[in-house]
Amino acid sequence: MKRIFSISFFLAFFLMACGGQSENPDVKTPEDEANLIPEEFQAAYHDMDSTLDEFIASQPKTGGQAPVFAAGLSYANGNAGESLLNPEIPALVHKQLDALQAMGVQGVVMAIPVPILEPDFPRSDEFLEFFKQVAEDVYAHNMQLLVECGPIFAGTIFSPARVDWSKYTKASFVQARKNQLQTIATEIKPDILQIANEPSTTTLLTGFDLTPEEFTDFVQSSIDLIDKSSGIQISAGAGTWEDPAYMNGLIQIDKLDTIDIHIYPMGRNAMLLHRAMETAALAVTRGKRVGISEAWLYKVDSDELVEVGGDFEMIYSRDAYSFFEPLDEKFIRALTLMARANEIEWISFFWTRNFFVYLDYETYHTRSDQQINQALNQASFTAIDNGTFSALGDFYKNWIIEQNQ
Repeated sequence: MKRIFSISFFLAFFLMACGGQSENPDVKTPEDEANLIPEEFQAAYHDMDSTLDEFIASQPKTGGQAPVFAAGLSYANGNAGESLLNPEIPALVHKQLDALQAMGVQGVVMAIPVPILEPDFPRSDEFLEFFKQVAEDVYAHNMQLLVECGPIFAGTIFSPARVDWSKYTKASFVQARKNQLQTIATEIKPDILQIANEPSTTTLLTGFDLTPEEFTDFVQSSIDLIDKSSGIQISAGAGTWEDPAYMNGLIQIDKLDTIDIHIYPMGRNAMLLHRAMETAALAVTRGKRVGISEAWLYKVDSDELVEVGGDFEMIYSRDAYSFFEPLDEKFIRALTLMARANEIEWISFFWTRNFFVYLDYETYHTRSDQQINQALNQASFTAIDNGTFSALGDFYKNWIIEQNQ
């Protein structure tokens, strides 16, 4: 399999929306699409559909505790850089929290990437105050807060921030992460602090390759530095597509509270979903809690995943199209059933914007990935402002109610 990258910090949609011109995209529901699947996506659609059906059929339909249902807090993602410090952003975050609360969402995930809180990072004090304000707003909405802390996407189209990673050694980079984790724990006090996830993404961004042994040592030594007096839980994990040795090492850390799983591609015959189940089962036997802080359906068929797994910009732009909405519903069903059957306590779905809007394929498929993202983001801003949900948002709202009855 070629490289599969999470979108945990991919705030391109936020940045493009803030920087692009407003438009009124032709937004359609799945009913408007009349279940018409474009020819180029039929193979992928039917492959994913059958894989999801088989996986759902294999899961118990009753029993188990419903997880905390969460969503990514995209308007407060630190990869947006100084855009977050614009005066209007706190009000946008508040509106997003209002909308998610109305949907029944019980928790949010916020990314505070390294080294945004380091003293030598431009306006670091202002960033700290911003994130503290957001945390207070989250708690005022009676939601749980999970903070992710990985490297910033500097030097990519996904972040305007600039960090010269060559000025770091592997040791100084690890120390910078530890410093920021301590700041988050003492100043922001999230319910859950994710120390690390997706080691392959860290290597991609920074060039620092942490072996499974080094990754485990980093997590272990970081835990020993963190003030847990606020009741904070410490989590760490990896993507299902990564070397299982990373997860296996983390599960052996006695002081690690929660094993965190990232799920995007399902793999052939849902192989990577089954791997997530195996990870959860092993973690539980070691007395760990288990959570999924990032999940979304990666829109590829099994063969295409091998062929173009690294073309994430193009693949993620597919999420915009409304004909995929029924699959997004099935993915939420599948992961919820998996969570209930495997003692997974927390599950957060990443692409929050699709809870508010989808786009019409015929109108947008000839546009660039950046233009598609910009149109979808602008439409999601409008929907949140109007207090309206997409079909997926309505489904998620009703699903949360059903699962908690």
